[in-house]
Amino acid sequence: MRENIVKKTAVNGKRSKGLSLVELLVSMAVGSIILSGAVIVYIDQLESSKRIAAYSQMQESGRVALDMIESDIHMSGFTGCFSTNDELNVVLGNSAPSSFQPQRGIQGWEAKNTVSGETLANVKTTTALVKSSNGNWTSTAGNNLDSLDLIPNSDILRIWSGGTSEYPVTSIITGGSEPIVTVTGGEDIKKNSFLILSDCTNADVIQACAAEAAGTDKKIKLGSSCSPGNLSTASLKTKMSQSPSLSILRGTTYLVSKSNGITRNPPSLFRAELNTDGSIGDLQEVVEGVESMQIVYGENLDGDNLKSVDAYVTADKVSDWENVISVRVTLLVQSVNNNLSQGPVPYVFNGVNYSGVSGNPAPADNRLRRVFTRTFTLRNRTLGS
Repeated sequence: MRENIVKKTAVNGKRSKGLSLVELLVSMAVGSIILSGAVIVYIDQLESSKRIAAYSQMQESGRVALDMIESDIHMSGFTGCFSTNDELNVVLGNSAPSSFQPQRGIQGWEAKNTVSGETLANVKTTTALVKSSNGNWTSTAGNNLDSLDLIPNSDILRIWSGGTSEYPVTSIITGGSEPIVTVTGGEDIKKNSFLILSDCTNADVIQACAAEAAGTDKKIKLGSSCSPGNLSTASLKTKMSQSPSLSILRGTTYLVSKSNGITRNPPSLFRAELNTDGSIGDLQEVVEGVESMQIVYGENLDGDNLKSVDAYVTADKVSDWENVISVRVTLLVQSVNNNLSQGPVPYVFNGVNYSGVSGNPAPADNRLRRVFTRTFTLRNRTLGS
C-alpha cells in the first residue's frame, strides 16, 4: 500500500514539472519575433494612415484653392451690361494709388526664373519672404503692383470685377456740392466702398464718401472728403435714362506667402481685397500648403469671332491684356507635415522632374507633394459679341 502511494506521488510530481531553461528561452524568442512583427505592422499601418490623410488633405487643398480662383476669374471684367473694361470712366481723386487699375480687368506678374523648365527651390521652414518690389516680378502694359511680402518663385494674379449684387439706381443728382446716387437696397455698400455705376453704354468707377440709409434705399455721396475720394471736376457718364445699376468694385489679389510673415510657418495661398484707400488690403490666408503658383495667360491674337486662344504666355509676355480670354493656373501643394516617407518623394512640376536621378534635382525634404492644374475662361470676354 505504501509503495503505491509513493509511485502515485512520483507520477503526479512528473506531471507538474515546469519548462526547462532552453524551452523558456525558445518561447521568449518566438514571442519576441511575433511581437516585433506586430509592432512593425502597426507602425507601417500608422505611417500609411498618415500618408493617406496627407494625400487627402492635399487633394482637398488643391480643389478648394482652384475653385476659389475659378469663381473670381469667371467674374473678371464684369461691369454689369457694360462690357469694355478699358473704357471705364475712373473719377477718383489724384491720390488714388497707381496700382488701382480696374480698367485692366485682369493682371498678372511673372516671378523671375520660373518659366517652364526652370528648377524651383522647395519652400522650407527656412524660406524667408521677400518684397514684391525687389524687381523679381514683372508684367507688361504698365501693370502696377503694391509692395507685398511673399514667397519667391511664385506668380501673382489680380482680378477686377463688379460684385455679384447689383442695386437698381433710383436717382442721380449731380447738382450741389457733391453728386448723390440713390439705390434700392445697397446693404453691402459702406463708407469708402469703391463702386461701379453703369448702364449699357457707360460705366463710372466712384467711391462712396458717405453711405446713408433712407428707408429701403441708400444715398451714396460722391464727394472728395474720403481718400482718394472723387474728382470735383469729373462728370459722370452714366445716364439715369438708361436704367443704371450700382455694384461694389472688387480687386482681388492671389499670391503665395506665409502666415503672419513668419519664416517657420508653412506656405499658403493668400487672397487680398481692396483697402479703403484703393491699395491692396491685408493678406488673408485661404489654403494652407500651397507652395507655388505658376500662371500662363491665353491670348486671342487674331481677334476672330470664335474668340479662341492662339497662344499661352507668361505675364511678362502678354501683348495686350484686353486679349486675354483664359488663364491656366498650376499649383504645387505640399503636405503640412514632413518625414512622411523614408526619403524624398519624386514629383513633376513646371516641366521639371524632381526625382534626384539622371541629373534631375531632388526634393529638399521628405514631404509629399501634388500638382493641380486648371484652365479658366474669362466669360465676360468670350460670351456674346
